[in-house]
Order: sequence, then C-alpha cells, then structure tokens
Amino acid sequence: MKENKQTEIATNVSSGAEKVEKIQKTVQQQDDNNAVAAKKTVKKTNGQPKKSTEKSEVAKKAEKENKKANARVERALKKKEEKKKRKAEKVAQEKKRKAERKARLEKRVAERKAREEKRKAERKARMEKIRAEREERQREHAHKKANRAQQKSKAKASKDKEKGNRVQGYGGWLATVIALGTVTLALGTTVTLGAIEMKKMNDTAMTGYRATTYEIAGIMENIDNDLDRARLATTPSQQDRILTDLLVQARLAELDLEKMPISAEKDAHITTFINGVARASERMLFKLRIGEKLSESDYEILEKLYEINHSARVQLNEYIANMQEGDMMEFVKKGSGKMSAVLENLEGLTLEENRAPWLNGNPQMQGAGTNSSQKEDSPSQMNAKGAEEICARYFADYKIAQFQCVGETATKGYKAFNVQGYDNNGTMLFAEIDSRNGALLHFDYFEPCEESTMSVDSVKVVAEAFLQKLGYEDMTAVRVRENGTDIDFTFAYQKDGVVYYPDSVKIKVCRSRGVVTGLDSHSFIQNHKLREEPTVSVTLESAQGKLRSGVEVLSSKLAVIRTARGERTAYEFLCAYKGEKYFIYTDANTGNELAIVNTKNIG
Repeated sequence: MKENKQTEIATNVSSGAEKVEKIQKTVQQQDDNNAVAAKKTVKKTNGQPKKSTEKSEVAKKAEKENKKANARVERALKKKEEKKKRKAEKVAQEKKRKAERKARLEKRVAERKAREEKRKAERKARMEKIRAEREERQREHAHKKANRAQQKSKAKASKDKEKGNRVQGYGGWLATVIALGTVTLALGTTVTLGAIEMKKMNDTAMTGYRATTYEIAGIMENIDNDLDRARLATTPSQQDRILTDLLVQARLAELDLEKMPISAEKDAHITTFINGVARASERMLFKLRIGEKLSESDYEILEKLYEINHSARVQLNEYIANMQEGDMMEFVKKGSGKMSAVLENLEGLTLEENRAPWLNGNPQMQGAGTNSSQKEDSPSQMNAKGAEEICARYFADYKIAQFQCVGETATKGYKAFNVQGYDNNGTMLFAEIDSRNGALLHFDYFEPCEESTMSVDSVKVVAEAFLQKLGYEDMTAVRVRENGTDIDFTFAYQKDGVVYYPDSVKIKVCRSRGVVTGLDSHSFIQNHKLREEPTVSVTLESAQGKLRSGVEVLSSKLAVIRTARGERTAYEFLCAYKGEKYFIYTDANTGNELAIVNTKNIG
C-alpha cells in the first residue's frame, strides 16, 4: 500500500514550484517511514531470519524509489532553472531587438534627413545656376541688341551713293563682326575666331544666311496663305484663328529679317511693312474680341496687304529656286548680286505703301492716343554724350562706374539712345534715353533680388520717390502685382479725380533692398498731353444701375481708357461676384459696357 502511494506521488510530480515543494515533503515523509520500518525489521529478525530478508528487500526497493523521486526533483529544479534562464534570454533578446530597431530607425531618419539636406543644397545650387544663367542671357541679349543697333547705325551713316562705297560698307559690316571674335548665325551656332579656319567660318556663316532666307520664304508663304483666307472669312471664330496665326507669322518674319546682313535703311523699310501687317492683325483681333465685326475698310486693308505680300513672296521664291552657291557670299561681301536685287525689289514694293495713310498714320493702325506732336522725323535735340550724362544723373545712387552709349533704337513711335553701365559687382544697367527730350523711356537693372523683406506700402513709397525724382507729378498707383521678391506697380496720371490710363508708367522694385530695378514709360511719353476735363452724359448712379444684378460694387471712379476706337471716358467699377473681383468699364456718354476684366488676369 505504501509503495502504491509513493508511486502515485512520484508520478504526479510537475515542473511547478509548488509541486516540487510537495515532492520534497513526501520524500522526507517516506524516509521517516522507511527508518521506522527498518527498526521494526531489525527487532523481528532476531527471532525470524526469513522475514528480515524480505523486509530488507523492501527497504532496498524503497531506497530505489527514493532515489528516483530525488532524481525527478532534481530534473524539475533543473527544468525550472532552464525555464528561468530561457525567459531571461528572451527578455535580453527582446531588448536587443528593440535597441537594433531603434538604431535602424534613427539611422533611416538620419539618412533621410541627410538626403533631404542634399536635395535642398542641390536645388539651391540649381536655382543659383539658373539665376546666374538667366542674368548672363539678359546681359548677352542687351549687348547683342545694343551692338545690333550700333552696327545698323554705322551702316546707315556710312552709306554712299556710289556702289564702291556701298560695297565697302558691307565688307566693313562683316569684318566688324569677325573682328569681335564671334559670328552669331541664324541657326544659333557660334563660331569663335581661332577655333576654326576663316574659310570654314565664312562657309558656315553663308550656310546660316541661306537657311534664314529659306526660313523667311516659308514665313512669307504662311503670311500669304493667312491673308488669302482672311480676306474671305466671315465668321468671327474663323477670323480669330486666321488673324492670330497671321500675327505670329509677322513677328517671326520680323525676327528673321534682323538676322540678315542688310542695311538699317532697307531693314526699316521692309520691317515697317511687316509691322503694319502685325498692327492690322492686332487691331482686327481686338475688334472681334469686343464683339464687333470687321468692316469693309478692314477687308480692303487685308486685300491690299495680300497683294503686296504675294508679289514679294513670288520674287523671293524665284530667287531661291535659282540661287547659286556664291550668290549669298557675293551679297555679303559686295552688297550686289541676285540677293541684292531681290531686296531692292522688296524695298520698292513696300517703300511706297509704307507712306500710305492706311498703313502709316491711320490711328486705327497705330493705336489710339499717339502723341501727334512727336514726329519721327523731328530733329534730334541730343547726342550720345548727352544721353550718357543724363543717365549718370538719373542713376547717381546706383554706383555705376561709367555709362556708355552703345547704339540707337529707331522705331515708328520713338528714337532713343541705348546706354549701359556696370556697377561694382559687375551688374549691368541698360537704359533707353529719348533722343528728343532726354526722357528715360525704359531701363533694366539686373540686380538679383532674393528676399521679400519690405512691405508693399514701403515699396510703394520707394517707387513714388523715384517717379518724383524723374519729374512725374500727379501720379497715382492703379495696379500692383507681387512677383516673388519683386513688386510691379502701374502709375497713371490723375487730374481732378479723373484717372488717365493712357498716361501710365510701369515700375519694378526689389523688395529685399528697396531699389527700383525697372521702368517703362513709353505709354506716358507718347500719350501725355494737356488734359481738359472730360464730358459725360450718363451719371454714375445710372451707369451703376445697369450692372448685372448680384454684382457688388466695391469702388467706382471716372477714368479715361484707350480702346481700338481711341480714348473713351468711362466709369470704372471694381466689383465682386461669386468670389471673384472684376473691373467693369461703362461708357460715360452712352452707358454701354466697354470692357470687363478679371483682376487675376491683370499683369
């Protein structure tokens, strides 16, 4: 019975701490029982030898079982220690994994931050490079423009009635370009003196001129096709498409003509006709976009333009069809040959028509508001040195080392001296000075502007002070546009509460340094005159009452604006409608709407 109990106790041993303790107590109890049994056996064995032997076997068996129980206890304790050890190892591994995860995360964050910093640095470097390239292009463009004007002026001044002198003029033109070390080709290729032989350079130049001639012929053909269709089109949508393409082609032709080695006088005659085509297109497009239809006089103008351009295109195509290898070289070096004859014919075709009222003097072609007192053939009241001195006074605060007149600009609307100079940092300032009265028509100062540290009001004060320095009075800011680190203002002349938009000046100011970096006063110089009080037939209240219902009027004033039909007196209403703001102009004499402009479209 005792053996069964001991076996049962031994087999129920678990690895738990409470069972181990129970087993230890049971083993102790068995040892006590075995000791008692052994004493009884010793006593009985004195008289009964056989029973003593039997009980000795029982004691051995009990001892054996006791050893087994002790072994199980040891195994249980060992198992407990191993479990505890595994648990500690598991905790340590978990801590290690957490530390590794944290380290990997911190490493990724650091790498991502480093990549972001690298990208920012690269982006900043790219922006700096782009800004530097843009400034370099602007300087180069200004230099080319000035040099081109100077070369044309020299060619015009050196022109002589005798052919020999004329030949010398063309040769001198080419020699001057080559002596500068660079020949700019129509195909955009730059050939540097010393990089290749002179013969190869001349061949390349002739190839460029021939390519430009082909290009001009193609553009003239496009203009011919557009004019041919425009004189037949009747629907506004079709007319709009044709006239838009005609305007683009005319501008392209003007640019290509500037690339050809022709005298300033010839260029002016031919370009004037091309400009007339462009102005006619602009005027007719404006009529279509305000809802008007083309008149019979418009169709007559299109018909006349088509006849002139068609004749010019036919002659140019005949020349190209029969052009030989040496024709262009003969024209460039000697100013003679087939190409010269073609240009003479083109000049003859356009010269007479350039003087026609419908192309050169009609307000419909020029745009309303031109100051008739400023004649193109009026004598110049200034010289190059005087223009340089005036620039020095205008820009005394800009620390320009020296101003130099680099050429002249002669257009239908004005004549100007081109003056440029550089400050201590090598930044260029380019200006146009009116050759008649010394007025500053335009200037660009290519000073980098990188921050927006000044408020709009502060910048406005700088612009107003600059205008006062130039002699402008009674000017009011009518438009403002924030352009990153620059702010562009439009100031208009104001008298007795009436704003005259044709008499306007555009000015640009850098917000980081409070320096005026650009100005365009062409509109003011050409349109400003002694203004009399305008007459009105419609009251402000009546004009406002005709606005669409639901439109909220924020402000209103009387203004003079320029339209395709000339200057018109109008009421200007600044209105709000469904989250947008608009300028609505109503004729102050008829009450009809003249224009509606969304403020976000005003540049």
